[in-house]
Amino acid sequence: MLVPTYAETLEMLCIQAGGNDRAEELFGGCLQNVMRRVPPFLIGSSFPEMYLEFPLAGDPFCDLTLLLGELSTECRIDSPIAADTDSLLGFYSKVQANGLCTKDGSGVSFGFEIDCSSPDPVAAGAYFQPRKRHELVRPFCEAAGNAAAADLYLAQNARMSPGWELSYLGMFQGREGSPLRVGGYVDAIEKDRCADDPARISRILQNAGFPAIHGEAFAQAARVMHLAPSKIDFQVDVLPDGRLGDAFAIEVFFDCGSSASARESFTEGAGAQVVSQCREWGIADERAERMVDMAFMRALPVEIVEGVRAFFYFKTMPCWLKLRWVNGILQPAKMYYFMLAGPIPA
Repeated sequence: MLVPTYAETLEMLCIQAGGNDRAEELFGGCLQNVMRRVPPFLIGSSFPEMYLEFPLAGDPFCDLTLLLGELSTECRIDSPIAADTDSLLGFYSKVQANGLCTKDGSGVSFGFEIDCSSPDPVAAGAYFQPRKRHELVRPFCEAAGNAAAADLYLAQNARMSPGWELSYLGMFQGREGSPLRVGGYVDAIEKDRCADDPARISRILQNAGFPAIHGEAFAQAARVMHLAPSKIDFQVDVLPDGRLGDAFAIEVFFDCGSSASARESFTEGAGAQVVSQCREWGIADERAERMVDMAFMRALPVEIVEGVRAFFYFKTMPCWLKLRWVNGILQPAKMYYFMLAGPIPA
């Protein structure tokens, strides 16, 4: 076969994700919107990293987040849901030119959150991860046409406790009144301390400006931190006046480098324990048992140019699970699946 186009690659990944009658049960038929709305965003010199998001309880649907690879200064997105992105792409291509977008876990990244569940297309959200490079926050927000978001992000980061520093932000310019979503990674020491002391989570979030809540929310968060196999991510919403919204979330990351390791994790390991706890709380149902069947890695021979062959790989793997509380009440859990493809280097 010839090297697949980006659109063909996306379609093959979606076919694998929705195979064996999973599409309707897990995604509610939204994979068709993925294949219609995402291709214009597949730009750059390599296929983007993609994360397919879907709930494990309630009405099925899916959305998609993608992180762009290397861009040229001429890259553009031809889509009505990507309005006014030229300046963002120009900003990010300059960041790349400065060597800040390494793949070692410390690099800057940028991409889009694409709503594939709504019947009518809505403007894509912009995602930016400056990590500790706070000097990039203001020029990014200015390029996005939302300079005020930089003040909100930097002020919120100053309120966070050690071990809870912000790392990324997301904005939804096309959604009127939407907050600025910010988040970061809880370091390993903090993760263990919070797992043993739910009141610590409450103190940290209240010191950061989160509204006081009652009930089991922080005990539930601590329980998940105890079960988490590796790192934990947190998210809060910053309102336009600088106050925090009434929702917070944590994300549990899994180490699933292969189909075998994913199956082991979600049948008898950490993945299974976290999902079992979610089912006990009523925020996941029997569909969670099917998602491990999506784990997939395969390489196919392709013809790069006439007479020159290589291998092209396709990969879908469970990456992280999100738990979200609104006014202290748990919402349906969401699973995020990593999707990637490309030529295998010689």
